[in-house]
Amino acid sequence: LSPLGVLFLVTAKILEMDSFATVLAQLGWYFLTVLIGLFIHGFLVLPTIFFLFTRKNPIVYVLNMGQAIATAFGTSSSSATLPVAIGCLEDRNGIDPRVSRFVMPIGATINMDGTALYEAVAAIFISQVRKIPLSFGQLAAV
Repeated sequence: LSPLGVLFLVTAKILEMDSFATVLAQLGWYFLTVLIGLFIHGFLVLPTIFFLFTRKNPIVYVLNMGQAIATAFGTSSSSATLPVAIGCLEDRNGIDPRVSRFVMPIGATINMDGTALYEAVAAIFISQVRKIPLSFGQLAAV
């Protein structure tokens, strides 16, 4: 019964909008901004940091993690992916088991950089839609 209630609540809000096309365009820009941010972070920033600290090829490292990445996409759960990821780290990337078994559970719990990016863009998006100007200090705080 809840999905039906949510459907009617969303429908009522859509009918209250002045220009649904404008809202869709704004959401499209928001979606695109999040995707570009995640792309830059995942394909430029993180590989650069990996290379600077290890002097190893990040592409080879990621390819060796293929099974863990597939499991992560399939389960959408970092906890369910943990055993597979630890296996890939130890067997394919040669990471010391003491390190992988200590770091991975912590990383699976607190590694929320993608979520932080998403929430920061969401806060700025909401302020723009509501026409609330943000100062440089407020943007920096976000």
